[in-house]
Amino acid sequence: MLNVDVFYFINDGFQNPLFNIIMPFITHLGGFEAMFAICIAVIILASIFKKRNVRNIAVLCLLSLLIADGIALVLKNLFLEPRPFVALSDVHLLITENDPNSFPSGHTTSTVAVLGFLIFRYKNKLLRAVLMVCCFLIAFSRIYCGVHYPFDVVVGAVLGTLSSYFVYKYGDKILVRVGVEK
Repeated sequence: MLNVDVFYFINDGFQNPLFNIIMPFITHLGGFEAMFAICIAVIILASIFKKRNVRNIAVLCLLSLLIADGIALVLKNLFLEPRPFVALSDVHLLITENDPNSFPSGHTTSTVAVLGFLIFRYKNKLLRAVLMVCCFLIAFSRIYCGVHYPFDVVVGAVLGTLSSYFVYKYGDKILVRVGVEK
């Protein structure tokens, strides 16, 4: 099975002491809690400092996050796919995961939902490249740390992309509808 073969290729084939230190750190930067906290902090700070445009962007990032992660949660509870470390042998497990369900990757979904919105919003090529690398690193880290299959992160990236594009496309209308001035 290709999904399992690619999983072992990344989880076993890329194992090295440096990645064993940095990948667990990187993987936690992309979780729902981290993305939610960043969005809320930016909203609060932008409100305090009267940076309406920054606040609106953070509100839209938060909306994209909530939509994407809501769909991911429904899919996780619908499919109940066990994580690789539960279903396979010889998995290099580098972090603890309490949720037994693997599909789709919530961390990848969250990261792409927030950073994807910024990728659509800003036209600076360097910024876009940096944000794309961040998305890739979170997705890669989920496989490397032994908690997701490649298909999990691909579907998470698709969910995050669709959500962020929807919010980007209709963001101005959404802000008006929810009473946040543009």
